[in-house]
Amino acid sequence: MRRKLADAATVITVSDFNLEFLRENFGSVAVGVERIYNGLPLERFPYTEPRVRPPRIVGVGRLIEKKGFSDLIEACALLMDRGRPFSCCIIGAGELEADLRCQVQKHGLESLVELAGPQPLRDVAAQVAGASVLAAPCVVGSDGNRDGMPTVLLEGMALGTPCISTDVTGIPELLRHEETGLIVPQHAPRALAAEIERLLESPALRCQLAARARRLIEDEFDIVRNSARLRDTFAKAAGAETLPLSRLW
Repeated sequence: MRRKLADAATVITVSDFNLEFLRENFGSVAVGVERIYNGLPLERFPYTEPRVRPPRIVGVGRLIEKKGFSDLIEACALLMDRGRPFSCCIIGAGELEADLRCQVQKHGLESLVELAGPQPLRDVAAQVAGASVLAAPCVVGSDGNRDGMPTVLLEGMALGTPCISTDVTGIPELLRHEETGLIVPQHAPRALAAEIERLLESPALRCQLAARARRLIEDEFDIVRNSARLRDTFAKAAGAETLPLSRLW
């Protein structure tokens, strides 16, 4: 990695979390690393206010450890025990599908939690846009694998669906707690259930978070603006020199 950083005319990363990691671990060769957020084509994700929506929770992603869907199912079991009306749809496929289905059955959640499998992007967007909550309870996997900044959060925020996630890697840059979304610790289904319940019972909170989230997406995650920054960065890098070997160590 040190050699690659030194050889590159420019290096771009997608979060301040990554930027700080590179600078802390690779010192002078990472000084020129630039952060440019990923972007969305905002015209494909029209905003709708979430004031009147069914008590529906949606999760989207591969059914693998780092997505944390086991914690979402545990949170749903807690909501059921509290008598909270809701439904939950988890969209995606992956190696943990059988385990998650067993977990749903163990808690008697078959009528409330649906593992819907993979769906076309248009259908996923419609599911997210119609939900009261988008839950992305990301965790650091046992193998160290983790999400950086899940695209589904960008999409949910653009569409006007309040989002809940965890404090893993760069996610808090996107979901600023109590401002543009809600953050819970990873592996904390009770905290997750409590925050889901807050959103389900408070249209005002949903609308406040969603409006701020959409503004953040427009300001910092617009693909037109961020692509222009990327283009300009590449243009400047075209004439740059790589660092000499003496800067590697």
